[in-house]
Amino acid sequence: MQTMRLQAFKPASAGRQPRLVVANSAVAQPATIPYKAADGSEKGSQQLALKVAQESAKGLVHRYMVLVQQNARQGTASTLTRSEVRGGGKKPYAQKGTGNARRGSSVSPLFPGGGVTFGPKPKDWTISMNKKEKRLALATALQSAAADMIVVEDLEGKLPATKTREMVALLGKLGVDVMTRKVLLITKEARPDLTLAGRNIAKLSFNTASSLSVLDILNADHIILEDGALEHIQATLGGVKADQA
Repeated sequence: MQTMRLQAFKPASAGRQPRLVVANSAVAQPATIPYKAADGSEKGSQQLALKVAQESAKGLVHRYMVLVQQNARQGTASTLTRSEVRGGGKKPYAQKGTGNARRGSSVSPLFPGGGVTFGPKPKDWTISMNKKEKRLALATALQSAAADMIVVEDLEGKLPATKTREMVALLGKLGVDVMTRKVLLITKEARPDLTLAGRNIAKLSFNTASSLSVLDILNADHIILEDGALEHIQATLGGVKADQA
């Protein structure tokens, strides 16, 4: 993929580091998203228009996805070299007369239980990305998924009981088959009742509007947003306010 072009500004003073800002971005054309009540009845439509990366910055979402996955690595894999393996001080057997190859140590990498040549050692895999780039990549991923989105009214108190079957029935009323398709439910705030009812559904994941994950968005077949969550996303990633943040 193409690498995103950045515009660098000269520092105001010698001790100040130059800062990078996203240059290739624009507010997308509004996408129309169906708006439904919790019982599945139509309530009209909502608009989604976020500040997204332009064609010359199309690799931005991929870079953000790589960052999230790479920063999740623990980097704790570790092996012992031949100098760190216990033992090996005594010659295993005589140099000659045994019919075997010449061995000087039992901790050689050629022996089972010996040291490892060029094995992994603890490593910090963390990489960084500009804050505005992250926000732009997240907005681009969301805007590109608008065709698979449904906006629903506030779901607080809409679940009759915290049962898995109730959650499946609720999503079914919205036209989503959560047993065969991956569904991401984005709420304005954490909903313990929804999480408790849906935690046993393998293809259902939850998130809030303030802690979205680009991997969840890219992995979902359907995205359901509460109307409050859509307002928060629009205000945060919609362009004007995002620039002022």
